[in-house]
Amino acid sequence: MLLWWRPEAALERRKVMMISKDRLRSTGRVLVLALMLFFIGNTGVHGSWVTVHRAPDPEGPHVVLVVPVAAHEASIGLARQVATLPLQRGTLTVIQAERVPDHDQLGEVLKRALPDGERPNWVWVHQGIVPTDDAGRKITGPTIRLQAANVDQVRETAAQVIQTEVTISVIRSESPDQLASCGVAFFAYPSGTPRSRQIRYTRLLVTGWLRDVQSLADDADFCWQRLSECADRLIALYDAEGIGSSGPVALERIAAQQLQDVGIYRVCGEDIREGALSVASTSIFPGGSGRGIGNGLQTEGRERLREFITAGGGYLGVCAGAYFAGSGLENYLHAIPLKHSQPWARGRAMLEIELTDEGQQLLGTDQRVLSTRYNNGPVFLDSEQADGGDPDFVVLARFKTPSKDSRGNVRDEMVGQAAIGARVFGQGRILIISPHPESHPQHDPLVARAIQWTMEPERAVSTGQ
Repeated sequence: MLLWWRPEAALERRKVMMISKDRLRSTGRVLVLALMLFFIGNTGVHGSWVTVHRAPDPEGPHVVLVVPVAAHEASIGLARQVATLPLQRGTLTVIQAERVPDHDQLGEVLKRALPDGERPNWVWVHQGIVPTDDAGRKITGPTIRLQAANVDQVRETAAQVIQTEVTISVIRSESPDQLASCGVAFFAYPSGTPRSRQIRYTRLLVTGWLRDVQSLADDADFCWQRLSECADRLIALYDAEGIGSSGPVALERIAAQQLQDVGIYRVCGEDIREGALSVASTSIFPGGSGRGIGNGLQTEGRERLREFITAGGGYLGVCAGAYFAGSGLENYLHAIPLKHSQPWARGRAMLEIELTDEGQQLLGTDQRVLSTRYNNGPVFLDSEQADGGDPDFVVLARFKTPSKDSRGNVRDEMVGQAAIGARVFGQGRILIISPHPESHPQHDPLVARAIQWTMEPERAVSTGQ
């Protein structure tokens, strides 16, 4: 069931298990928008899923959007975000494919997905991450390659909506026969572009071009509030500046597999500054660099995040996300009045942490000691905190064994200090984790319980009730 589609839409879903080679019928003229969103490491069920969304006025362009199958059913990616746009004319067909086809395979995908007799006029293809352009040069901004399209219009719309450097080039190769009359555009992003920003740029482009073809009203735009149609509780997962590659994947998996009635959507600093947290129940900030997170959010983003938590939202910070929640640097969140001790680099290790009574109760486990990966997470030494520290900060687990830094020094001072802690901030809840239990599947229930707690405003920190 795809309940995230607009309720007035007529829906059709059909699974495509293979690609036929002889079914396309070339009659009629239909405007088709096909975006191929390719993310390295995608997995999913074999085949493709097709969902048809019809506007109140069906007499308009037929738009086709092709994206990868989401990693998890609870993930709210490009397909589900675009589906919330208030389409006023025509039809939007969304194809979610396990493997995004290349240029030569595109016609085969469309002939299998579209009803007999429909032939596209336009195909817009989002390729995702590429490290270099065709000449081997490193790409520094989004790239759009056009086969047969109004280059000036595409350039103007892209410049307006993305507001960053965009490279436009013309495809020299010939199209397959079934796409000979189509305008084809391929989109690609530089290596290292976070998934949240890929989704953001593509969502902006789709919205702009849907306006251009009059499928959307001129003043229609994407609205974060419409994501409430996707799930009862929404989790905003930050994955941009300051964030490593593995943390978002692990935390999204845990939330999707362990929690019920949730939807997870990825956000970058621009999204947060534009109100992406307004519909969320909680936010997750994985490991990486606390300073980098602060720089990515900028002053306005940090203020938006503080306002979100104060008003009742949640915050889970792991490693760098735990640093960022504190007060150690000017561009941190300053939601927890604790400063991490210096030098901060205490090394990488597998070490043990010991849960307190409050930690066992809040995190829903009888386990007292657990082993987990540690990678230079914050240590808040009691002796270095001003005014005796934070009286509202409840320690849920303490370091039981030390790490060893890059010089071979055993950091015994961290033993007995907080490894996991929580506090109330305004009407919201903050929970921070210095090590990386999300790296170990056996700790998934504990991490999920931590996320769950941040979404429950009535739950007291000291008792776990």
